[in-house]
Amino acid sequence: MKGYARYIVYVLSLVLLPSCIRDEILPCPPLQVNISVKDKNYFNIESAVKWGYDVKKDETLPFKDYVSTLYYRLDRLETGEMMVEQKLFTVSSGDKEVGVTFPEDIPFGTYVMTTWGNMQSEVPLGDDATSSDLHLYNAQGNDIYLSSDTFVYDENQYLYTVELERVKGKLLIKAENLPDEIRFSTKDITNVYAYVKADFSYSREALVHTDTLWQKPNEILTGTLLCPSTDIDNSTLSINFYEIFPDELRAGRSRMWIAPEDINISMKRNTLTILRFIYESGGEPIDPPDPPDPDPDPDPEDPDPEDPDPEEPDPEDPDPDGGGNSKFKMYVLVNDNWENLHSMEIE
Repeated sequence: MKGYARYIVYVLSLVLLPSCIRDEILPCPPLQVNISVKDKNYFNIESAVKWGYDVKKDETLPFKDYVSTLYYRLDRLETGEMMVEQKLFTVSSGDKEVGVTFPEDIPFGTYVMTTWGNMQSEVPLGDDATSSDLHLYNAQGNDIYLSSDTFVYDENQYLYTVELERVKGKLLIKAENLPDEIRFSTKDITNVYAYVKADFSYSREALVHTDTLWQKPNEILTGTLLCPSTDIDNSTLSINFYEIFPDELRAGRSRMWIAPEDINISMKRNTLTILRFIYESGGEPIDPPDPPDPDPDPDPEDPDPEDPDPEEPDPEDPDPDGGGNSKFKMYVLVNDNWENLHSMEIE
């Protein structure tokens, strides 16, 4: 009888043993992603440093020194369902990467993670955050970063790293030998993109306008963040330099201005476009035309349809010598050499 009892205990132990072992199996690791910064400096930063146009950033700084805000979302590739969305937040950690651990109840599968950096608002991201209008809600002036990554999550694949890349380039312009009276400048850049998708495809042409009031004469170096040009040398830069004082600035008027001719430039992602304008002394400043009359008198009836204003002379060009272009030498930095924008010969 005792032997039979021992046999029953032995059989039960064999039945229960696998169950005990099963209870001790740890849950599968959750999906974990480390977010890092790839573009810590522009591709051609060394050229800018050589000529004193920019400073190279230390590439061992904390994450927040390159990207100060983050937004990300995780979508299931098979269904397009959004599984997790992290609203825009300020990065406060001093770590070199931002670690993300997703909820353990996310099922195995293939996922797409879209991450945006340096946004001031989620407004430019639209409804699904897979694209952004870079001219909405101050996004035009932000150094935007982006990554879109696809990965498989299962019991053996659960730890990944994604790298944020810069969306825009920067236009650097240095003006030299300007008259001391010049304190204000405007820029217009045409044919640059305004919209980017998560795969870094760009669309929607835009014109960018900037105004700059200078505190010190003859120390004029501007930096403007811009999306890539719609084609090589397809963006047109128009720049004007003004003598201006606070009361005139508020009134939108200046007593004189000088302007180089318009030039074609190329903007590229994570690349500095570096220009140099040298004002040639001896040229007379240009007097701009008077502002339009806010309440003009009605025009009289046209006596001659072929000559509607017989006593009104044709308006003169504000610069009879060619729009100010004779007063400037203009150069673009290419492969550490200054190329003349008129002759395109290496100086």
